[in-house]
Amino acid sequence: MKKIILAVFVFLFGLFLVPANVSADDGGTLRHAYKPMTTENQWMKARVNNHTTMPQKRLVCVEAFNNANNAKTHLGCLWVDLAAMGTVDSMWAAEFDAPTSWLSPGSYTVVYTYQDEGNMWHRIKSVNMQMMDGTYTR
Repeated sequence: MKKIILAVFVFLFGLFLVPANVSADDGGTLRHAYKPMTTENQWMKARVNNHTTMPQKRLVCVEAFNNANNAKTHLGCLWVDLAAMGTVDSMWAAEFDAPTSWLSPGSYTVVYTYQDEGNMWHRIKSVNMQMMDGTYTR
């Protein structure tokens, strides 16, 4: 039930916030802990880490791109409030699901982005700063 409520909130909130520009140069403030993956309920699960020594509150958005025609589907946005990296007994990472089960049949690349303090959007990469998008097929 909590996942459904969260999904509805993320979806409705996300309708108003769609990343306009994604910067090619990012500082890697947020990074994927593992490659986003499809869960049993056909949602995309991801975990992002704060890779800075300062607490971060960032807007994270998820978009799916159809591999056949590159059509974009906005899956929602979520505020993540993270403690400094490695802080003992604090949340310096967040794990959450995106509603990919709502996508039409096809093959998709699922991209996670975050907004920095200057309102620029950055693609979330791996811990080693490599591309680490999710994939979804239905």
